Amino acid sequence: MMPSSGTMKPVLQEDVRRVDDPAVRSLVRDAHSRMYKWPAGFDGYRAHVSLNDEGRIFTGTVMLIPRKDTIVDLLGADPETQDWVRERLWTQGMHLAHSPFEESDGKYILSFEPDDNPATPHPRGRKVLLTGGRLDSWYRIKDQQYTQIGRLTPMAERRVNTIERYDLAPDGRQYSSHYVMTYFTLDGQSVIGMESYVNEYIDVQGIWLPLRRRISCGEQGYVRTRVIELSNHRVAS
Repeated sequence: MMPSSGTMKPVLQEDVRRVDDPAVRSLVRDAHSRMYKWPAGFDGYRAHVSLNDEGRIFTGTVMLIPRKDTIVDLLGADPETQDWVRERLWTQGMHLAHSPFEESDGKYILSFEPDDNPATPHPRGRKVLLTGGRLDSWYRIKDQQYTQIGRLTPMAERRVNTIERYDLAPDGRQYSSHYVMTYFTLDGQSVIGMESYVNEYIDVQGIWLPLRRRISCGEQGYVRTRVIELSNHRVAS
């Protein structure tokens, strides 16, 4: 899989036969347990939603059912803009949805990157390989936190999520409040895009729900910023 710097070479699932490492499994299990997730019985939320797209304001509603559906209706927005907002809220909901370790990271073979030398520690921690899934994936973990997440999407692109800041939910678990997504070509030789995400949440009936997402990306010679804001949340029942 792709390292975070230097020459980027994929580790294809068929190229290696890895053995699950108990030390790595414990490391990933601990990082997973510290991440905020919605309760297992949480059925989703409805809210008013607004999008500020470089000064153009659209308002409407959103309904999200974890892992099932996200419906966004923005008055006056074109289908591409509607889909952009829906995709950002759907992805956020996927990350927050309840996911026991055994049904998520725990179902893969977990091992350290063989070329990762603990004697010369990487600033973002040890590199962990997840083998056996549909996507080639890796993590870097430091201080019991995910610091980078790498994915290779078949026939699409490579992407690396570099987490810059965590904050704490009311129950003491953590959520990524600022991260940067970097997109690479399939051969890993060129950066084709970057997006910066800043997330804020609000406590609604004991559930940590999205309040604001500020997303900035470089395109056509300038940095474009969009802000998604949610209000009047209602927890589904």
